[in-house]
This record gives sequence, structure tokens and C-alpha cells, in this order.
Amino acid sequence: MGTFAQRLSQARRQCGLTQAEVAEKLNVSFQAVSLWERAETQPEIGKLTEIARLLGVTTDWLLTDEPVDQAVLDIREKLSDRLFSEEKMYTYIKTYATVKGLHQTVGVLPYAKAMHKGQYRRGKDHVPYIYHPLLVACHALALGLDDDDLISAALLHDVCEDCGVMPDELPVNERTRRAVVLLTKDEGCCADEEAAQERYYRGIAADPVASMVKLLDRCCNISEMSSGFGRDRIVGYVSSTEKWIYPLMNETRTRYPGYANQVFLIKYHMTSVMEAIKHQL
Repeated sequence: MGTFAQRLSQARRQCGLTQAEVAEKLNVSFQAVSLWERAETQPEIGKLTEIARLLGVTTDWLLTDEPVDQAVLDIREKLSDRLFSEEKMYTYIKTYATVKGLHQTVGVLPYAKAMHKGQYRRGKDHVPYIYHPLLVACHALALGLDDDDLISAALLHDVCEDCGVMPDELPVNERTRRAVVLLTKDEGCCADEEAAQERYYRGIAADPVASMVKLLDRCCNISEMSSGFGRDRIVGYVSSTEKWIYPLMNETRTRYPGYANQVFLIKYHMTSVMEAIKHQL
């Protein structure tokens, strides 16, 4: 039905609420609600979830008119106490991308989910693999990295490597495709592992999108080490991070100064976790 403003008005009336009552419950002014329903402004991203919960609808329905599925609402309610759930992260990214006009990301989300269907995180049979790219994308958004190509690459960074998808099959522009290609390891390309790694990271360093996605990817994996990695794998991850990722962080901050603040925060987080784990090895 119609626009966001029309759906908002419809849902409010069906709940028997006035604009003033909605404003009071959301802790905003009456004028703000009135402007939303007249399509003169839109609520901030952070308010969309509150609005949907108050009116008993989904953010998807408010934004795109997708049908309200009671089963989905029930699942969301059950998952509401989980900090990181696939459902919450998917909805957050879709909402953010829709409001910010990240059109490629909106299309990539269901594609990535479909490609990773049936896959699970290594060592965590109960965690669908899509959890990881969603977490990388959420981490990027939390750091203020709302570049459409970067978020799309974050969601797709394992698709070619793990799902048998060829780069030219990806539903993205050339900038995003190039980043995904650089992030995809060719396991059989070189008998010399050291040379292969050097070439891999050199290629990533030459591309700002690939560089940031790789750093975010490793940061998320480092954060999960203690819960899903064996001792040998932890040792290997710590060693490879110090050998390859730290230099990549330094080079990224130098080559792409616009990302300097984000790289600093990633390095701080990663180093804190690694040093704590190293003391336990």
C-alpha cells in the first residue's frame, strides 16, 4: 500500500492511536509524527524499529510494503534478547540500506543469504554461515562505513570462494566485483604458500574496499576465536594476523587516510583480543 507515510498512518490508526499518543510513546514531538505521515520527513534509522514494535508491524513492511508475517514476528520476539542474531542483523542492514539509498546492498542481501543457505560456521554447526558476512557488514556500518560498494563486498566476500560462484555472476558493479575477486583466495594458484600469501595481500592492499573488508573480516574472526577455534587454529590465526594483517592495517591507513580512524579502532580491538588470548596459550 502506497508510501512509507501512508503505511505509517494506516498502522497507527489500526492500533487506535493518535499522532500525539505515538509521539509520547516514542519520545518525539507531535510535529515529528505529523511530518512523517505527510511525507515531509522520515524518522531516523534508530526509530524505525521502535515504531514497528509499537505498531505491531515489521520494518520491512513499513519501508517496502512486504507482508507482515506473524511467524516472523514471533521469531523476532523470541530472539529479542540475543545481541547478534542473523534475523536482527539482516533487518538492521536492510533498514539502514533502504533509508540511506544503498540500492546495491539491498539487492545483495537476499542474494548472499541464498548463496550461503545450508552452510554453517566452522566449529559451530548451529550457526548459519550467513551470520559471518552479516556481522562484518554490521561492523562496517557501526564504524560509519556506509559506502554501498564496501557493504556489498562485505556481504559477498566469501561467496566466490565458498559457494562456487563466478565473479561475473555477482549482481554488483565493477568496483564491488573487483574487491570480491581480490578477497577470494585461489588455493591452487601457487605451490609456494609464502609467495601466494604475499601476492594475495599485495592485491588487497591496492584496493581500498578490499582492504577494509579484509580488516573487518579478520577483526570479526579474531573476536570469535575463543568460542569456536581449537588451540592450533588460534595459534595460526595470531601468527598470520601479526605477519600479514598488521602490515595491511598500516598500509591501509597510509594509502587511504580517509579510513585512518576506522583502521585505528579495528587495530585497537583486534590487538586487545589477541594479547588477551596469547596470555592463555
